[in-house]
Amino acid sequence: MTELLPLEKVFVRNAAEKSKFPRQTVDYAAMYLGLLNHLRANIYKDIDAALAANSATPGLYTAHNAEHFDEVVHYAGSLLGVETGDENVSLEPYEIYILLVAIRIHDAGNIHGREDHEKKCFSILRNCGAASGDDDSEKKVIALIAQAHGGKTTAGNKDTISELKDKEPLGKFFIRSRLIASIVRFADEICESRSRAANYLLTYGSIPTHSELFHKYAAAISANVVSHKDRRLTLVYKVKLDDTSRPWGCAITGSKTESYLIDEILERLEKMDRERRYCNRFSRDIYTIDSIRATIDVIDNNVETIKTIAVPELYDSGYPDDHSGHLKEELKEFCGPAFYQSLSQQSVGEPT
Repeated sequence: MTELLPLEKVFVRNAAEKSKFPRQTVDYAAMYLGLLNHLRANIYKDIDAALAANSATPGLYTAHNAEHFDEVVHYAGSLLGVETGDENVSLEPYEIYILLVAIRIHDAGNIHGREDHEKKCFSILRNCGAASGDDDSEKKVIALIAQAHGGKTTAGNKDTISELKDKEPLGKFFIRSRLIASIVRFADEICESRSRAANYLLTYGSIPTHSELFHKYAAAISANVVSHKDRRLTLVYKVKLDDTSRPWGCAITGSKTESYLIDEILERLEKMDRERRYCNRFSRDIYTIDSIRATIDVIDNNVETIKTIAVPELYDSGYPDDHSGHLKEELKEFCGPAFYQSLSQQSVGEPT
């Protein structure tokens, strides 16, 4: 069995407190480890092949294998200040269990194809059978938390975490669903590294054209570090000079069919910053990430730096964006002369 990650060590240590879990006769540490073994043996190993075959646009996607899920657990631990597994965290033991299981299934739906993969978390967890326990209500709560890492709401926007309850009653406890979902979501957002790229195929130019950019982006990341103490995410990109010479294909989703690599890096950083600000809303009771610091080094074939692009640090600054008129537009029936006129007409029409 693979060695436990630091956050998993925190969980196993805290799982010894049986009174902190809904059912004291259940060994939650053993159940989690059994589920993890089941996912490794039956799901994770097939996701990449299934993504390529079952998605609406077949292609070579960046890795969604066991290592990806491990990395998300690692980054979730980093966000919580866990480095060795000996630390204490500001989550209850049962909440750590829910967080870990949500991470372990959040992208597993990709085995059925990329489209709506986040909505398949419950079916994946339920189909794990006894490995995931026998409490379907618990599985549903965990699946909804995992599902909030992406996709859209029923209203068609990306504010999926707000659709969860702030505190979800489950068993004998209240679970901070939005908080846990924000950890899953941001840990997944920042979980990019060279290991997710098909580096051998990149070397020999064998990536399908419409998948090139995603692998070029992942391959360019040489460092991606969370500092819990400084509340900062630091990224370093190493971009080969030749890779800046032309745009790369990315016609898998959306209307964009190609982009230059540095353009893509800057767009990804802006998206990451939006996710930082969004997830901070729900995690601020126990931590925030206050800034993203990135450097782009353009390198030659000997990995010598030719040009360093100092990206402005991304953080909350200045006066908030002007959304004046938004409320007046949304509540226009109450504004101006129309409101008084409508009420006065109602009053006139009422019997005395």
